[in-house]
Amino acid sequence: MDTHYGITTRQLAPRATQMLTDAAGTELICRRGCVWITQYGDDRDIVLQAGQSYVLDLPTAVVMSSCHGAELTLRAALPAPRRGWLARLAGWLDPRGGSAVTRELAERLGRLPGAAVERSIRPH
Repeated sequence: MDTHYGITTRQLAPRATQMLTDAAGTELICRRGCVWITQYGDDRDIVLQAGQSYVLDLPTAVVMSSCHGAELTLRAALPAPRRGWLARLAGWLDPRGGSAVTRELAERLGRLPGAAVERSIRPH
């Protein structure tokens, strides 16, 4: 991982699943293959082919999977403008961001063969 720019590369083996947490604002760039992205609390499923990208917009768990394998670049996007205290409070109370939900999802995914759970790519 390039910690200065917040860039890392991930390989998804065929039929593998990986989970990201705390990844809001992260740009996923598909370099090779095809990846299916599901973000908790979002009713859309995103499918990226090689050359396509998507920026994660919710502070919830993200599940990535691939049937035939994929290579992804994860890049921290520019920080979002600071929200007011009321918007931050609403975000904390949002059940989609609850840590119990994230832990349960990570536990279920961890039991799958070839699954991996990773934290966000943001440099500290």
